[in-house]
Amino acid sequence: MANTTVTATLSPASNKTGQTATVRKFGVSDIPGAMDKMNWPVAAGLMRYWFKGNPWATEDGGMDELTKDHKKEPLDPYVESSIVKMAWVLKFKRANEVFSELKAKWNSPNALVRMRENFQGKFEGKVDGAYQIKFTSAREAEKFGYTNTIAVQTPNANIFLLDELRGALANFNMRVIAEGEVILASRKISFLVNRLGFYIDDSYDFSDVGNRFSQPLGYWNYDGVADPVTGNGSNFFSAIGKAEMAKTAALRGEDVQAIFKDIDGKRYHLIQNSDFSDYRTKHGKGGDFIVYSDVLYEGVTPTLIKVVE
Repeated sequence: MANTTVTATLSPASNKTGQTATVRKFGVSDIPGAMDKMNWPVAAGLMRYWFKGNPWATEDGGMDELTKDHKKEPLDPYVESSIVKMAWVLKFKRANEVFSELKAKWNSPNALVRMRENFQGKFEGKVDGAYQIKFTSAREAEKFGYTNTIAVQTPNANIFLLDELRGALANFNMRVIAEGEVILASRKISFLVNRLGFYIDDSYDFSDVGNRFSQPLGYWNYDGVADPVTGNGSNFFSAIGKAEMAKTAALRGEDVQAIFKDIDGKRYHLIQNSDFSDYRTKHGKGGDFIVYSDVLYEGVTPTLIKVVE
């Protein structure tokens, strides 16, 4: 991280010789420490994992689009599944609301179509018998194929929301997967569901692909992030680009250009996605990764689904 040299005039006034002191400039690698001071251990843990990681073998060092779109399995170092817990996620109202909706819709018509397509591909042609379907991790469930999913998002109308869930994950997917017994008999496939598993999936990256501007991540200093209202709407957690923020008056034009702001006697520095990209280029560290939570299991009234009749 670059140092900034400042010169101070010593007393008495006749002494014109300046004494220099080095002041470490606030940078992106200081944000986890600021999150610690805000009592955001989950957000800090995820960001530290990013800093410890290595860049991807792509032109810009970021996660490739196939992996981000779940069309390619990431290597183990680019998967983190120990930091985020469902018990923590469900402390937040918007996540809990999606959880309740997902429980009610685990076997919705679209979910059943997805389930049938998945099971036909995996079990057609196998020997008749009973096959147990059970998962010990979200990554296992994701590889097999989730049953249903709903996005957890912060509405634009609530752009000034400031909490750790937004700081850690912003917008993310909540999944449900059904467990039970697959029964194959005379070319028929049935699935007796007896348990549901819930988990979250997200990609942790600082990509600006498709954005005209680098996404602003708020005004930060060693103590934390500026309150989004006090800081004129510049917040760490916006999942929309500067253009959209300008439309909603969440970020003013002069704020986009400002390198720092002095708020209530404290200096805050503007942080953008591009700052993380620059850090990765300069230091050769910083690895985008897939985030999974643990799996929250809940029993369900045994339900028989006829996959192939």
